[in-house]
Amino acid sequence: MYVVVTYNGEEISVPKEVADFLDEDRRRAQAEEKRDGRHLSKSDFETVLSHNIGAKRSLEDTTIRNLRLENLRKAVAKLDDENQELISLRYDDELTMEEIGKLYGVSKMAISKRLKKLHENLRSSVF
Repeated sequence: MYVVVTYNGEEISVPKEVADFLDEDRRRAQAEEKRDGRHLSKSDFETVLSHNIGAKRSLEDTTIRNLRLENLRKAVAKLDDENQELISLRYDDELTMEEIGKLYGVSKMAISKRLKKLHENLRSSVF
């Protein structure tokens, strides 16, 4: 049995199994995109710090990003030593919140709350 599907803007006739596979793949991609939208692994702060190698940006985007990074660097430099160390452990040394919590002798949740508060304070300096 053949079914007509739209592929790259053209209607084509394919076996029902192929049409079912394409539909299932489309649904999987949509679900994954939706899930990614709900569960971003990086905070706004991490996104500003991350390097998008190979991504093409307009001159305006690049300029704005560089200004934000410079503002972020200045804001981090103004933090007290303990908060600077916390930022360094998380983003320079790439330790998990659990690992940082063990170093400080506190829970992962306590580190998460401290970082969230730092993000909120720094965000106002960056954006």
